Amino acid sequence: MSQKKDKNDHNYKKNIAVRVGNRLRIAREALDFTQEQVSECLGIGRPRYSDIENGKRNISMKDIYKLADFFNRPIEYFFKENIISESGFRLLFRRTEGDAEIAKIITEFEGLCQKMHDLEEINEIKISPPILRNYDFDINKLKYSGEYYARFDREILGLGKAPIKDLNQVLEEKCGLKIFYLHIPEESGVFGMFTYDENIGGCILINLNSSYGRQRFSLAHEYAHFLFHRNRIGVISFKKDERTPDERIADYFASEFLMPEQEVKDIFKSTIKKKSDVTAEDVIRLADYFGVSFTAMVYKLNNIRPRLINNKKKEDFIKETWVKKLRKTIGMQEPQKNKSKFPSLYYNLCIKAYNKGKITTAKIADFLEIPLYQAMEVGGQLRKKSVE
Repeated sequence: MSQKKDKNDHNYKKNIAVRVGNRLRIAREALDFTQEQVSECLGIGRPRYSDIENGKRNISMKDIYKLADFFNRPIEYFFKENIISESGFRLLFRRTEGDAEIAKIITEFEGLCQKMHDLEEINEIKISPPILRNYDFDINKLKYSGEYYARFDREILGLGKAPIKDLNQVLEEKCGLKIFYLHIPEESGVFGMFTYDENIGGCILINLNSSYGRQRFSLAHEYAHFLFHRNRIGVISFKKDERTPDERIADYFASEFLMPEQEVKDIFKSTIKKKSDVTAEDVIRLADYFGVSFTAMVYKLNNIRPRLINNKKKEDFIKETWVKKLRKTIGMQEPQKNKSKFPSLYYNLCIKAYNKGKITTAKIADFLEIPLYQAMEVGGQLRKKSVE
């Protein structure tokens, strides 16, 4: 009996060693590190580290914590039996073009999607992504295709022609998308990211640094990638690629999705008497009504046929550097942008799990990335509400 127990213990430890080694390899390759770089971090020789990656050696918890910090991964990543499919994230890593800072952002994005997936499992909720084929489009008719599918999709989602007030909620609840916000450096030229997996659905990352209108446009843009490019698995929207067919059709879609042409025409006619009378203040009011940036609205008014503003006026408006000052003068501050990395659904699932006794206060701290004392305060408030 003792021999059988020893054998089972040995097999269990071996399986853990293999799993940890495999996860270390994936994490290392994702960030394009060499074994030498990681072994140097641990203060051990490369041959020994190679044995760890190959599951031939065990690794201490002290070193696991060190590596978790080094790779920006949660401890659970190395031990959990099942993790979300990494194929899409691996593709994103390959598209960072060696930018270590963007690779770290993708690592955090992946971790957030994993946590969302864990919360769904804890709450026994399966948010099944809709089974749809990619929208087909004619590369020679990008504007037509983008706008056609934007109107088609609004109809499917039951949005009518009015502005979409809570775009995050619509895409979360009706499309099963996981949407997160992180700080992306402006110099990186990255507007957003998208990845897709059949098991977890679509995952979107938006820049926390962007303005309200830019955030919403980026979200609609990445949603377009979900509709047109799911078979690509992972897409990073770089500024340098903005004139490529894939990025252009996503822009055409986002523009029509957020600013339906007929509704723009109707509002324009009811508020502005003559096209020649259009002012920057008018454009600001239209932009806020549809929840987009001043620039996005300028381009929309110029792209509509017949044009609502001519090319010269478009260029004049785009060049303006005093829009923020004008907003202050007329008492119309830009709408508040999203400042939280987590979507509301993420918070709700976390609270639901705690109220049901399925996660501890420590887990709340982990999921919400707050100090334990704050998590204890949150837990106390939730318990008080449940008693009331």
